[in-house]
Amino acid sequence: MDLVDVNDLNEGKDDDLLSHNSLYGSYLDWGIIKADQAKGGNHTILKGGLVYDTRDNEPNPFTGVWSEMQLHYAPSFLSNTDYSYGRIILTHRQYFTLIPEWMNFAYRLSYQGKLGGEMPFYMMPFMFQSAPKLTRDGVGGAKTVRGVKRNRIVGDGFAFGNVELRGKILRTSLFKQNFYIALSAFVDAGMVTQKYNFDYSGMPDVLPDDLPDQILDLDANEVPHIGFGGGIHFALNQNFILTVDYGMAAKKADGETGLYINLNYLF
Repeated sequence: MDLVDVNDLNEGKDDDLLSHNSLYGSYLDWGIIKADQAKGGNHTILKGGLVYDTRDNEPNPFTGVWSEMQLHYAPSFLSNTDYSYGRIILTHRQYFTLIPEWMNFAYRLSYQGKLGGEMPFYMMPFMFQSAPKLTRDGVGGAKTVRGVKRNRIVGDGFAFGNVELRGKILRTSLFKQNFYIALSAFVDAGMVTQKYNFDYSGMPDVLPDDLPDQILDLDANEVPHIGFGGGIHFALNQNFILTVDYGMAAKKADGETGLYINLNYLF
């Protein structure tokens, strides 16, 4: 991460492409991003947790729950920075049979928040869960809130959830292999629950014309960011599932659309 060379970008141009630093560089100039966080850092996270799993089938459960709790501590003595912080991660997933072997309903709820200390801004986007799907970079996008831009939801603490209706439309045998096709409809949402506290006293009252005025609205109330859509799933022998999801953001400010191709259901 570094600043944009404005003079180099504008060289030889009749009209300046930029009349100011990048937004990231401006945040540094204004003191919103602290100077000792500007280049990032290395952090070792000590983790402990519990998982409770009663799912009847891991790739596509029709009944059961999957719940976990994790506690994280990132001490400064295991970092190249002076920052230490602790986090808690709580996630619950539950599955219901609507029509045996054909239709089911699933939901997931997750809260991830800071317990204490000071978390550098560049560590805030990470969401955590247990294997096989481990750390993910940012809330929004394929693995959390489909249709919403990745990293759209960032803070000291955040919550997100998904509800999904899944139904098979074809079950057959192909080359002596069991095969099915399923459709799904989903609604996802995420929200910041703990704002990141920063010093914005150095911000100017008026921004350059080519910076959005919205970045001055630092005290705005947090609201849910919602995505919705549907998917098609191709499964072989109940345990290999190719998923194609298409998500749309409810608000244009959160994104537009996203096409996601993955293995297995999202959760």
